[in-house]
Amino acid sequence: MTTVSLATVRALVNYLSAIDNKKIQRSNLLNTLDLTEPELNQTQKSITSSDYENLFILAEKTLNDLKIGFDFGREITPDRWGILGYIAFTSPTLEEALISQRKYQSLVGNIGTPLIEQNQVDLILKWMPAYHCNYHVVEEIITGWTALASKLSLNNIRPNAVYFTHSFKGNNEDIKIYQAFFQCELFFEHDFNGIKINKSLLKNELITFDQQINQALCQQADNLLNNLVEQSPVESIKQFIINELPLGVPEIEDAAKQLQLSVRTLQRKLSDHQQTFSAMVDNIRQELAMSYLKNTNTKIIYIAQMLGFSEQSSFQRAFKRWTDQTPKQYRNK
Repeated sequence: MTTVSLATVRALVNYLSAIDNKKIQRSNLLNTLDLTEPELNQTQKSITSSDYENLFILAEKTLNDLKIGFDFGREITPDRWGILGYIAFTSPTLEEALISQRKYQSLVGNIGTPLIEQNQVDLILKWMPAYHCNYHVVEEIITGWTALASKLSLNNIRPNAVYFTHSFKGNNEDIKIYQAFFQCELFFEHDFNGIKINKSLLKNELITFDQQINQALCQQADNLLNNLVEQSPVESIKQFIINELPLGVPEIEDAAKQLQLSVRTLQRKLSDHQQTFSAMVDNIRQELAMSYLKNTNTKIIYIAQMLGFSEQSSFQRAFKRWTDQTPKQYRNK
């Protein structure tokens, strides 16, 4: 099940209920979520992605506005992603913020996976949704990335290109607003969602860097991860594997280091649940592959990358071993 943290949901509720024309009542937003105000303000909780999308759908219909996700993305604030947002805002560089994002991603939900590709000059940060999500969600995330980089660098970190897989939903006046904000090449109906930036900008110092606060926040995030490991060890290990696969297949030593456990302790926790690390990696790759093929339009070559395969042919052989079908046959069935 795909989920979104209440920190993100709360930020959207606050944004929509503060729109000047007051057409959207906060009570209506809470009723849509089936939450009370105290429940909305809980920490380390989450809701389903479908409930989150219902907020965008309500706002679109009430305001007759097709760019709610884009507008919300532009108004980036550190509370948007809970503790991960504050870590990003106090990181020394965009590169360090991205490293933290990957490490603590499980604290803010699982609606999609970041995937980084780079050459000597450029870095492309892709966002691969875990399901057929509403385009408002995609525009919020990609626009939020752009707004965050710009805000933390006094507009010195800007994308060279922005990509969306969906078709443009607005009118001629709306596209001018998008172009004025992104100030770069803008592609719709592309084969992935993401942004391209000059790789050298990753090293630029961010204006909100605060080493002491950043270290304290990272320690707090580590403690939250440790609590998750104690409460749900198998789920925590699974989430670590999912986060790492786009970078390559992780080893058990990597997981132990990330979860602040010895390899022996990690093996024991898995053994208590009749699991081994290597079998878990293989099962997760299979589960994700089947889900991505059925629940998204993501190209097979990108699915292979997200699952840590160096080549599409390797993924196809593994999928054939898992299901006795090719990925294309499974998707079209």
